[in-house]
Amino acid sequence: MADTPQMTTATTKIERSGPAIRAILTAASPAECAQFEAEFAEALARGGAEFDLAPAEAVLDHWWGIAAIRANPLSEEEQAQLARARAGDFTGLWKRDEAGNWVQL
Repeated sequence: MADTPQMTTATTKIERSGPAIRAILTAASPAECAQFEAEFAEALARGGAEFDLAPAEAVLDHWWGIAAIRANPLSEEEQAQLARARAGDFTGLWKRDEAGNWVQL
């Protein structure tokens, strides 16, 4: 459609698993990887003691988003647009109008 914003960059999809998250963080952010490993190990130990996977699932939920962000950093153009938006300038961003159509600000 002509009125739909177009994505210009490919994204790296991250599997929602401990090994996949760890691999991304190892490459992109070693300090965060160490934190993930510690949190995940603690959640697995707690889950094993309680026979409940919820602690490990919560850690995966949290770190999966972070890994996706690290694997898909903002481009220079996106960083500039974010800086403008934080300063109150929304020029060039897209929003839906009252009819549900995409319009550029």
